[in-house]
Amino acid sequence: MHVIHRNLFRLLRAGAFGEEVRIEPLSAWKWKRLYELTLLHDISALVYDGVMQCSYQFFAQLPEDLFQQWGKTVRETEEKNREINGRLSEIIHLFDEMKTRPILLKGQSVAQLYDNHLHRTPGDIDLFFPYEVQARKADEWATTNASASEESEKHVLQYVWKNIQVEHHHRAATLTNALLNRTLQNIISDEISSNDAQYVFVNATRTEVLTPTLSLLLMLIRNTTYIMNEGVSLKQITDLGIFLRKAGHRVDFVKLDSWMQRLGLLRFAQLQGAILTELLNFEIDELPFMDADSDRDISQVMQELFLLRRQHASDYQFQQGRGVFVHASNTSAMLWHVRHSARYFRYYPAETFTNFFANFAHSLEYIEE
Repeated sequence: MHVIHRNLFRLLRAGAFGEEVRIEPLSAWKWKRLYELTLLHDISALVYDGVMQCSYQFFAQLPEDLFQQWGKTVRETEEKNREINGRLSEIIHLFDEMKTRPILLKGQSVAQLYDNHLHRTPGDIDLFFPYEVQARKADEWATTNASASEESEKHVLQYVWKNIQVEHHHRAATLTNALLNRTLQNIISDEISSNDAQYVFVNATRTEVLTPTLSLLLMLIRNTTYIMNEGVSLKQITDLGIFLRKAGHRVDFVKLDSWMQRLGLLRFAQLQGAILTELLNFEIDELPFMDADSDRDISQVMQELFLLRRQHASDYQFQQGRGVFVHASNTSAMLWHVRHSARYFRYYPAETFTNFFANFAHSLEYIEE
């Protein structure tokens, strides 16, 4: 591993988990490259925390201009989180008054577990409405009162409200394999109906979240989908590590194991566990879905982890040229997705196969009738 990458993981472990680390010397150019990697993976504020923790070390001294630039990025992250949390508080109050049941998903929910919840790079507000009647009621409000509302994908309404992007989810997560997805929806429905509501406080507003066991399952599924379509995200892997360290004691791992067996998810979960053990110094006993015999080879992951220009499954689409001829808009991206799907096929064959063809079918939508 290159010295830039070794220092990146050391600083990430220091910033996210408070680990004591020693920094190796870097040139000004290498420090800039390290900073660019933190932007690529949306972990700038966490790694900056690591830099500050190691600031007493001689080799942890950044060039002054980069230090100022990095600090500006962190302040912008904090300000954006404050704005999102404020809007989240408002919209939760609004939907509570409408007698709907919004459940907070994904980023802003996980951010509450961070030592500094303002240092998780924010995205949008994701709300899940488990009952269809309430979901339609919330969607009708958004269509009337928000701007740029559209169904970004099946079962998801996306819109902008007070300059913040919000998504309404009629399903907390989905899989492209129809049989596995039916099993997943049953798991989600049964878990919500058979457990008391769980809450966190955002800006002093009580906000419902999923149970810890279901939260961890859906985090593993979202990471799996992202890896299959985009590649590994250190932000999401760090989210997983923080969740396990801060909320893992509240997870029913017997139930989680049963769910993963039913969904065929175990090997992909173990791949994520291997990334945590090999790159972020987690112990096997911190990951109950891992054992001493689990495959910990992450060489395939390392091939794409540090590419500053990354391909994505959504980067290509088929378009109609002159006459009746059809061509791909980005051939290299299409070939990347073929190779990428083949790379991860052994970890989750049933879902990888259908996911590839779901993306292929989506790309065909751009062809004119």
